[in-house]
Amino acid sequence: MNKNIFVFVVCGAAEHIETLHFSLKYLKHFSKNEIVVVTDSARNEIAINHDHIIDVKVDEKYNHHQASIYLKTGLNKFLPKGNNYCYLDTDVIAVSEDCDLIFNEYIAPITFAPDHCKLRKFSAYAVNCNCSEEWKKNRKAYYDYMESLDLKTIKDSFLIKKAVELQFLFDNLNTTFFKKIVTAVKFVTSYPIFNLNKEFYFNRKTRTWHINSGDIVMYEVNFKNNQEKPDGIVYNKWNQKWYDKNGNDIWYDECDHLLFNISDTFRINIKDKNWQHWNGGVFLFNHESDAFLNAWHQKTMHIFTLPNWKTRDQGTLIATAWEFGLNKHPTLSKKWNFIADYFNNGLMLNSNEGLITDDGFKTNYKPSFMHVYHHWGNQEWNIWQWIENKNL
Repeated sequence: MNKNIFVFVVCGAAEHIETLHFSLKYLKHFSKNEIVVVTDSARNEIAINHDHIIDVKVDEKYNHHQASIYLKTGLNKFLPKGNNYCYLDTDVIAVSEDCDLIFNEYIAPITFAPDHCKLRKFSAYAVNCNCSEEWKKNRKAYYDYMESLDLKTIKDSFLIKKAVELQFLFDNLNTTFFKKIVTAVKFVTSYPIFNLNKEFYFNRKTRTWHINSGDIVMYEVNFKNNQEKPDGIVYNKWNQKWYDKNGNDIWYDECDHLLFNISDTFRINIKDKNWQHWNGGVFLFNHESDAFLNAWHQKTMHIFTLPNWKTRDQGTLIATAWEFGLNKHPTLSKKWNFIADYFNNGLMLNSNEGLITDDGFKTNYKPSFMHVYHHWGNQEWNIWQWIENKNL
């Protein structure tokens, strides 16, 4: 009879092994299934406290980060055949006794969870393009210019999020000529307050955009004829957006370089630029997954030799998914890999009901696994407090 087995991979720094120990404690508490840790023990700064370890010697040409990815993408080569496996990143924490039910979610040939962003948003994290530096430079130019106008800069993360939502509303208003005319008439006939909707309004006296709490989320830019313009960015007065020299919105961290790299390196054409790519932190596999895992492993080992790729496995995961025609393959519910983004203002918790949301409770989940990929151990974060208060 096939077993259902959880698998972790770790090697190298003590901090990663300590993270593993925390997650192991929670999984052992909630799960009745076997748990395996795959490692290269010769690389580890501290010993792994677990009774079922598979020790694999990884070529010394790989650094510790590369070695971990080598083991992860090559798991089918190191694990016994005939079982069902669930891989977990070390920062994925079991928080519910129904965690073992994840094995029922397997759909051949392999099953992943979705990531918390889409392909173009992830692009600059996967490849060595200079987009991140350009975005920083453009935003610095924006902030410097705002200061030169003696306008207060919006720095509160919640208000910045609201400003982005306001920009989306502007985009929607500009989709048809009719919408533009209706909005323009409403604006002209409203003084001093123009209500865009129930949440946002514009004070025509102070030339500021507000949310209904009264907080300012955006200042109208009013150029003077003799005023020096900011370097490298341009303001569009109609839709109140800033663009870089290539016509891209300076607030959207998106690029196509991952798509270009996948095409150039693997000759795989990604037809959907905004595809909801998979997160490598949780996935289900068995013997039916061998072809997929072999292809993913080979691609990942190849990019380790290429300077235009970062040491990650998700870019090659995207390429492999499309190579195998799995771009519409079902993914796991967020219940099984709830990605806790500390900087997402829509991330909220109802601790009484055990419900969590990443969109302000438009949707919600009773998670079985929490993926805490940053701010691990932050005692001031209510999400971490909730996890620790499980009182194992």
